[in-house]
Amino acid sequence: MNKNKEQVQLSKLVFTQSWEDPLCDHRALEIRKGDTVVAITSGGCNILGFLLFDPGKIFCLDINPAQSYLLELKIAAMRVLTFDEFQCFSGLTSGFDRMTLFAKVVEQLGPGATSFWASRTAIIENGFIMQGRYDRFVKFAGRVLKVLQGKDRINRLMEKKSEGEQHKFYDEVWDTWQYRAIYKLLFNKHVLARKGLSADYFHFDDGSASFAESFYRRARNAFRNLPIEGNYFLSLYVTGSYADPHQVPDYLKQEYFEIIRSRLDRLNILTTDAQSWLDNQGMEQIDCFALSNICELMSEDETNRLFEAVGRIASHRARVIFRNLIIPREVPHYLNNTIVKNEQLSRELLSSDRSFVYGKVAAYSVVKG
Repeated sequence: MNKNKEQVQLSKLVFTQSWEDPLCDHRALEIRKGDTVVAITSGGCNILGFLLFDPGKIFCLDINPAQSYLLELKIAAMRVLTFDEFQCFSGLTSGFDRMTLFAKVVEQLGPGATSFWASRTAIIENGFIMQGRYDRFVKFAGRVLKVLQGKDRINRLMEKKSEGEQHKFYDEVWDTWQYRAIYKLLFNKHVLARKGLSADYFHFDDGSASFAESFYRRARNAFRNLPIEGNYFLSLYVTGSYADPHQVPDYLKQEYFEIIRSRLDRLNILTTDAQSWLDNQGMEQIDCFALSNICELMSEDETNRLFEAVGRIASHRARVIFRNLIIPREVPHYLNNTIVKNEQLSRELLSSDRSFVYGKVAAYSVVKG
C-alpha cells in the first residue's frame, strides 16, 4: 500500500453507534450555551447529545458520506416521529412497522440520503442500531463470547456488584484463558481490517504495537474496575444490544427527546475532509473540537497541518478532545504552547473511558497570546 498517500477515503457505513464515551467528551469540552462546536460525525449519537448543553451551532464533519446519511436519518426521524415511534425505528423497541415509519422519515431526507437508505431497507427493517460494519463485528464477537463464557456467566457479569465483588468476579470467574483468547483471535489488526473496520484504518500502521493486547488491558479495566451499571458500551460488547432501554445514549432517552428535537436546526452536516473545511474558516471562531480519531486516517504531515488549522480558528480557551485507536498521533511539539495538553485530565479520561476501545483519550485547551 502506498504510505505516501496523505489521507484515506471511506464510503461504507462503519458505525451506527458512536464508540466515543460521551462522558469523556463532556468533561473535556465543557460545552457552554452559545458555543460553536466542530465534531466528527461518526455514529451521530454524541453530536445529538451535545445539543443538551445548548450550543449555538455544531458543524458535523465526516469524510464518509455514509456517516453523514446516518445522522441525516436520525435527525429526520426525530423531527417527524413520536418518541415511541423513534425508539422502535432505531431498533431499541418494537411495536411499529419500521418501513411504514420510514415512509414518513424519507420525506425529510435529501436526495443522497434518500437513495442511500432506499437501497438498504434491511437496515431500516431491523432498526439502525448496531448495523454498521464495526457494530456487526462487535455483535459477532458477542456471540462468540456467549459460547465461550455461557449465558449464566454473562448475566452474572451484568449484575450490580460492590467494587470488591466486581474485582473478585472478574479475577476468579470471568478472566479465563478462553476469554483472553477472543482478543487474540478477533481483536487483532488483521481481522479488524478485514471484518471489523476497514483496511483504510490501517493505512498508516507501522506494525509497532499489538492492538489485541492493548485492547485486552483496557477491557480489563472496564470489566473489573469501572461501574457495570450504566455502561451501555459494555452491554454492547457482551450482548450486542442495549440491555436496558434506560441505559442508552442521551438522544434515545425520553426525558431528553423534546429538547434535542427543538435544537436540531443547530446541526450542520458536512461531508468533507476536516482539513479542507478547517482551512477555509475564519480565525478564532470555534469553541470546541471533538475530533475522534481522524488523525489516524492522515499522515503525520497532514496531522500537523490539521492542528495548525485548529490553533488558527480556535477561540481563546477553546477545548479539544481527540483519540487514538491504533495509529499513534499527537499535537506537533511546536504547537505545545498553543494547544496545551491537560495531562491530568487526559489520564483520568482514559482510565474512566467506558467504551475502552481507544488507546488514547486526550484533552487540550487552546491558549492565544
